[in-house]
Amino acid sequence: MLELAVLGSFCACLMALVALGAPVLVPLTIGFLMFCGYGIAHGHSVRDVLGMALDGISGARGVLESFMLIGILTALWRAAGTISEVVLLATPFVTPAMAPLAVFLLTGAMSFLMGTAFGTAATMGVVCMTIATSMGASSLLCGGAVLAGSYFGDRCSPMSSSALLVRSVTHTTLGQNLRSMMRSALVPLAVTLLVYGLAGLALAPAGGAAASGTTAALAGYFDQGVVALLPVVPVLVLPLARVGMKRTMVASIAIAALVSVLVRGVAPAELVWSAVAGYVPAGAGTVVRSLMSGGGIVSMLNASAIVCLSSSFSGLFMGTGLLDGVRGHVAGLAERVTPFAAVLAVAVPASMIACNQTLGTMLANDLCSGLEPTSGSLALDLEDSAVVVSPLVPWSTACAAVVTMCGAPEMCWATAVYLWLIPLWHLAATLAARHGSRASRGVARLALGPRGVATA
Repeated sequence: MLELAVLGSFCACLMALVALGAPVLVPLTIGFLMFCGYGIAHGHSVRDVLGMALDGISGARGVLESFMLIGILTALWRAAGTISEVVLLATPFVTPAMAPLAVFLLTGAMSFLMGTAFGTAATMGVVCMTIATSMGASSLLCGGAVLAGSYFGDRCSPMSSSALLVRSVTHTTLGQNLRSMMRSALVPLAVTLLVYGLAGLALAPAGGAAASGTTAALAGYFDQGVVALLPVVPVLVLPLARVGMKRTMVASIAIAALVSVLVRGVAPAELVWSAVAGYVPAGAGTVVRSLMSGGGIVSMLNASAIVCLSSSFSGLFMGTGLLDGVRGHVAGLAERVTPFAAVLAVAVPASMIACNQTLGTMLANDLCSGLEPTSGSLALDLEDSAVVVSPLVPWSTACAAVVTMCGAPEMCWATAVYLWLIPLWHLAATLAARHGSRASRGVARLALGPRGVATA
């Protein structure tokens, strides 16, 4: 089938080029040309194909606006001394050996509060990576903990946009979905805490002098006290009042600007330049400059380009009908294995092809509708597959944006333990339920509940 050949070639090209160290934009550009070529080969004019791509990009306008705000926020939090102050307050409670575990807990709590992985990565993620770097802890392990923690709340927070999306496309209730997600996450969460705790102990750097030296340098340069924490207040309070992420960030940016100008004495023109090009602490030593420089709209240009290219795919898929011939194969797989196995088998390539969490989830729902006997079971299948698989795809916006925002290593997706365990545990539970023994059905009931066992 030509459609499967095109999609398979694209996935193989992506994996090969990324493995060779090519920038993510290179394989995405190749994919864009491939999908455009498919549309032209099926009778669409060049103008029509480009129009389809632009339709897809237009749907990403909200994400691009969020990226711009996040770039400004991360720069102004640096300029206001907010990140420095949070690091100074948090570092005494985080040891090098416990850094990965603490990073996961801190980012997980923040993402559950905010309901957004991007907002978490831009705030607590930056703080956590700064602490980890200052302590000499494994940046790869801590970066994976940031990625996993950021999507802990993005998956199961009442304010999560992905949870609302799944509720909408499956026509289910948010409350029931959240209860199901909490149940299926219990074992993966416990194992994740154990893995990060043990790995942190095994990979802990000797001593902790690096952290003490860094905190002293930060305290000497940013010397304004708890007033630097004022920009954090909207991030902690406004989500509780169900204020949207964009408005929350605007409020935090405004307060950070006031603190920067009125308390730290940053010139307004310098602050504007920092918001655009990134903050660089003037006259600071090497340690402070290496940790506190960054942010700004320019820092989000690469992630924005990834969003534009990947979003164009959705318009091309819909306009050319590229995925129409795939649905029949999915139903056959569900009968041979389990419905969740089929959903997961669709979610992985869908996330690789869609290159963003929203489109990957919508594609998986579209191709898997009808596999499960209840819409609630399908909702949990999507939450435990497409929603958590997308951040594991290095060229996906869900991964690349978080990595860019917090400054984690590009390979940190490999150590995002929680995101790996969620689909694997769900798959094991459904296979155990089909096995039929009392012990195996008990495992499935622990993961999925009585309804999940009945439909597995």
